[in-house]
Amino acid sequence: MTELRRRGTALVTGGAKGIGRAISEQLARAGWDLVLCARDRAALQRAAAEISARHGVQVEQRPLDLSRAGAAAELCGQWQSPAELPLALVCCAADYGELGALDSVDFPAWKRSFDLNFFSVAELLHHYVRQAMLGQATRGGSEPRRRIVVMGGGGLGAAKVDGGVSAYSCAKAALYRLVEVVHAEVNGRGIDINCVLPGLVDTGIVDQALAAGPALGAIYEASLKARSGGGTSPDVAAEVIVRLLDDACSGVSGRLISARWDRAALAEPAALAQDGDLFRLRSIDNDLYGRAK
Repeated sequence: MTELRRRGTALVTGGAKGIGRAISEQLARAGWDLVLCARDRAALQRAAAEISARHGVQVEQRPLDLSRAGAAAELCGQWQSPAELPLALVCCAADYGELGALDSVDFPAWKRSFDLNFFSVAELLHHYVRQAMLGQATRGGSEPRRRIVVMGGGGLGAAKVDGGVSAYSCAKAALYRLVEVVHAEVNGRGIDINCVLPGLVDTGIVDQALAAGPALGAIYEASLKARSGGGTSPDVAAEVIVRLLDDACSGVSGRLISARWDRAALAEPAALAQDGDLFRLRSIDNDLYGRAK
């Protein structure tokens, strides 16, 4: 049996279920040790045990609700020095939150959707990047390269916009802009950060849409299709993220990457890294519109 090449440690939020679980599995298969963070303690324990046994990597558990105030600081505070900080951060924790037309939602609940889908991720990036930059400052630039992937969604970048998921969709749009801004701030300082769109995957988010019923419209119909096997496999996004975390993709940063449509381009990451316009916000429905027309 070929000895597994050890890559370092990756922190995966929402890593016990759905897309996050698929990502965790493939990262472990590629040789990454893992720190998995999730709200569901039982699912977290099960995922950690199964992944560790299957792939022979170390899997630590962090049962934590990142939407709780101060949770991100608590999570990153467990690493006392930049040298202990995981080399990679993959942010997968999300849900639809408050569904329905904007004029009919419980607006305080609508605002709370941002606690998980935007503010918890922004706070986690704040603490993670701060510790990484401290390492750069104290070790004279000898810190290893770090990589961050933020999971997009909500139809971001697609040609069609559907109603009923405004809290989730707006939070994801804000996250992508945040990825671009953080990229501008850390560019050339040993950190790559990207946003990956997984496509509609049959996960707990589909459960939420189906529970909302036909009144949700197109999202409900798409969720029915995903539930019947017509969605995107979570392994598609997982493959893209494993690729982005590989050394071959060093310098690919600040991009909006569709797991479904853009995988082929990652086969030549050096060319992609040199093209500053490709994979910015644009349509990803079958065609690539990476440059302004």
